[in-house]
Amino acid sequence: MIVDQPGSHFVFVFSSRYVYANEHYICYKGKALTNKEYLENWGKWVVLGTREEINIMVEKLNSYVENKQIPCIKFDRKPIKEFKNILLTECVMCVYCDVRQSEEVWKILANAGIKTKAWVFERETMKKWLPGGVLLENWISERGIVGDAAEKIRKEAQDYFQTMFEDEDAIFQGIIQ
Repeated sequence: MIVDQPGSHFVFVFSSRYVYANEHYICYKGKALTNKEYLENWGKWVVLGTREEINIMVEKLNSYVENKQIPCIKFDRKPIKEFKNILLTECVMCVYCDVRQSEEVWKILANAGIKTKAWVFERETMKKWLPGGVLLENWISERGIVGDAAEKIRKEAQDYFQTMFEDEDAIFQGIIQ
């Protein structure tokens, strides 16, 4: 089920069971991941392309998401302008899954015509959005945000991720080191 809310930068693809039955999609073999398991195992295949190319891919992959062979897909509505100077000028499609099922998901992607293979763990993405991380710092710089305003954004990013793992501070410390 394609969830396209015009106000969002991203378009999501979830199984209707996640949307309507309130099931958890961050799981492996039907079991929801703990925060520790999430940081150790959850990631995504990253695919670049034009919005039109990604729309075609999503149409091919939607049934696999509906059948829970792929947990979730997220893709850019348009390229993120703040990332053009780090050579990210295309839309990004993230095909999420547990690393233990990543090769099975890759086979589905390859059968859909995707040729480039790039795996990223969520913990790696989080590091890039923490203070000092390439994505957060580039986003701040490209928006021309400086001084106290930039520091406020860095603190908010730090607090956001720390809140996600507030009961497990050791896990959070593990991803930022």
